[in-house]
Amino acid sequence: MDGKITPHPYEGRATPSRHPPPARCHHRNVGDVRGTPVIEGGAELPALAPVDVAPGYRSPYTVRWTRPADERLSGFDQPPWNDPREQAVIPFAQWSSPATQARWGTWGPRARRYPAPAVRLRGRAARERLLTVAAALLGTDYQHHHVPAWSPPDGWPQKPVHSGLRGPGLDCSNYVGFVYSYALGYDLPTGVVAQSELHRSTSEGALLSHRVGVVPCPTDPAGAGWDPAAHQAFVAALEPGDVLYLRNTSGIVSHAVLWLGDCGVGPTDLPLVIDCGGGNIVDARRTPIPAGVRIRPYRPVGWYARNTAWAHRIVPD
Repeated sequence: MDGKITPHPYEGRATPSRHPPPARCHHRNVGDVRGTPVIEGGAELPALAPVDVAPGYRSPYTVRWTRPADERLSGFDQPPWNDPREQAVIPFAQWSSPATQARWGTWGPRARRYPAPAVRLRGRAARERLLTVAAALLGTDYQHHHVPAWSPPDGWPQKPVHSGLRGPGLDCSNYVGFVYSYALGYDLPTGVVAQSELHRSTSEGALLSHRVGVVPCPTDPAGAGWDPAAHQAFVAALEPGDVLYLRNTSGIVSHAVLWLGDCGVGPTDLPLVIDCGGGNIVDARRTPIPAGVRIRPYRPVGWYARNTAWAHRIVPD
């Protein structure tokens, strides 16, 4: 079945007590063994660049683009995108107020809905714009928050996280939702189960609606019906920016990741995803990948592949 999703006219980097002023977009290239321009995560969108909670980790993975920077970054140097203090539905001064805590609890202020781009993008252009935003948040910690720039003050209740740290961050579905909103103006549910069921929704949007496609996933590779050819067909059907939803051991969707496709670059041919997750995956060098927003491999018999339920195609062709 199909559902509908709509851009909304309105729904970083931050330290616990200070936020940067509005910033202009810029970019810088880093080397690529394939000779294709590769953009270092966070460099193009300084208003989103996080404080990396694991600065000593050196990923063997990066991203590359085929679309020009002016297309992917158009409008991000303007309000509200260029100011992390505009990330929430409430004024910055109220982010850590008692009223905010009473309303949203440990999650802090709710994320705003960003406007749709002035020039509506589809297909490859929209997918690379989306993943440009996703890569800008590389290094963000895993936290149960709605807004990447918000850091809870001392005394604010907090859910335990893998890093054991207290500070700014996002969880998996809030990361996906924030990236889609910031990049394209799409308003997704922030709860992972509700987000994964978006294709079943029939609600109409006020400005623009389009169908959410579903890419079905083959049988769990741990099961008797595992078909490697079906898995390869599933992988081949995916496009950059598709959202994969993963089930936990109880069979309930509990995680979401973004497919990088040919935007992902690594030392092997394994496909890559980018997500805000825990720290239980190792990279191509067998080094544990820190928790938070990182590029991770999608191994044929790894945890991600074993637990993928289906994928959403949210960006229209």
